[in-house]
Amino acid sequence: MTGRARARGLAEVLERRAVLVLFVLAALGFALRAGGVGQLGLAEDEINKLEAVRAYERGNFTENAEHPMLMKALIYASVRAADAWNARGREDDRLRALDIGDEAAVRLPNILFGTLTVFPVFLLTAAFFGRRTGLVAAALWATGIGAVTYNRVAKEDTLLVFFLLFALYFYIRAKQASGFDPAAKKKNYILSAVSWGLMFASKYFPHYFGLNMLYHYLFHVRQRSPGEPHGNTPVVFYVVVFATFLLVNPAVLSPKTWAYLSAYSSEGLLTHHGYLMGETLYHNVVSKAPFGATPVYFYMLYLLTKTPVPVLFAFAAGLATLWRRRREPGAAFLLFMLLFWIVPYSLMGAKWLRYTLSLMPFVYMTAAVGVVALTRWLTEWLKAWRRPGLVAAVGAASLALFLGVPAWAAAAAAPHYALYTNALAPRPAGYYFPHDELYDDGLREAVKYVAEHAPPGATVVHETPGVVAYYLARFGREDLRSRVISDPQFDVTTAPGPTYAILQRGRTYFENQAEMQRVRADFKPETQIVVEGVAAAEVYSKQ
Repeated sequence: MTGRARARGLAEVLERRAVLVLFVLAALGFALRAGGVGQLGLAEDEINKLEAVRAYERGNFTENAEHPMLMKALIYASVRAADAWNARGREDDRLRALDIGDEAAVRLPNILFGTLTVFPVFLLTAAFFGRRTGLVAAALWATGIGAVTYNRVAKEDTLLVFFLLFALYFYIRAKQASGFDPAAKKKNYILSAVSWGLMFASKYFPHYFGLNMLYHYLFHVRQRSPGEPHGNTPVVFYVVVFATFLLVNPAVLSPKTWAYLSAYSSEGLLTHHGYLMGETLYHNVVSKAPFGATPVYFYMLYLLTKTPVPVLFAFAAGLATLWRRRREPGAAFLLFMLLFWIVPYSLMGAKWLRYTLSLMPFVYMTAAVGVVALTRWLTEWLKAWRRPGLVAAVGAASLALFLGVPAWAAAAAAPHYALYTNALAPRPAGYYFPHDELYDDGLREAVKYVAEHAPPGATVVHETPGVVAYYLARFGREDLRSRVISDPQFDVTTAPGPTYAILQRGRTYFENQAEMQRVRADFKPETQIVVEGVAAAEVYSKQ
């Protein structure tokens, strides 16, 4: 058998065993996402989810109302299951080592759904480009550091992506089904509608629904046969979307939820402003868009510095391939989704790196198109130069470079995935995006230091009331008084001692910038929590 035949044979075997390959990828993805998840303390946003779970236990479903219920319900189930697990065999110290902490329990739903996203990534890619490209895209998602990082954070973006991809896939399948097979079309429309309803119950981002409709208005995924009935979206589709959304998210019917959403969307609940990027503090609110807030190159800088270089190269090759084939449905779909992500999000005033999770499937799909195109080009070139024996080696080298190297980079970055930077980054990790790169990593350890050293009744000042209160209770120091630096009614520099100040560079705001500078100048340095060479938190004291 020639090298070319061996390479083609291996590829065909993998395609035929796609389900098995996907389960292997899912196992690998789960290992990356779950490994060391308890080593990172909870962030303020995650504490808000834990507090919502406690409110759910009391029958209050309007807590944390700027977000729908689905994720909080899943976290509720996860935390309750962890509590039940931890309650067994409490008298045996050996069993206590198997206890599940809140850090893991709160994040477990996203870890599971982030892992399972390999399946809709594969299905959506394969629907346009075939199984081979679909498997490459699934592999990039399973091991992609951009996906792994934010699948380990208890925020709604993971569920949004999971259900969004299924919603897009089933809608495409409905459009691809023949009008002479109305049963198949209706089944896929209903599956898509359920997925859309669950997506809306995950995060209030309705613009994706509009983008889907706009794409299918502008492009047709198949040509109708002569005499074939029109395949317009049936009314039942919209009914099922709305019914699913209400069934899973009944809290949206509460007047309290709407009052909260109104206050939240009008920025009335903001207690501090600012996002430190590099050495500059920017506004990070919608009302300052587009040029009065964080720079429009925010997300482009993220992609260039935090995506492994082989994936960037494959992405560039994929873009070139898609542009040449832009009149084809699949190429048009990816170009459309990429364009209508990067432009609006870059112009929007409020920017957070976790938002990129909904971009990464389309980045990985494009990169997968590039990997397959580059590999085929190289094999054709070798064939033209009569080097068939090297074809198998090219296939192996392609897998190693475009899949193996990024996977190794992700594994090497564990468990602090957000601090990964590639060789193109001109500055070290923690410089450009300290808030998102650290996401309160190291804060638990700083609170523990204060708990161990502060005298009774001391004051601890910070920017994370939820996290500090939670860990002070865990460490048995509820006697300490907690104050927020950016509180306009509080001045840390005039507070009576003893006072301990926890400073985080990523939580520098317009309201606390001057006070943080005075603390560094006038207070005594106690300790510094360093994570992967980055100063995550600093502790100062005044007696």
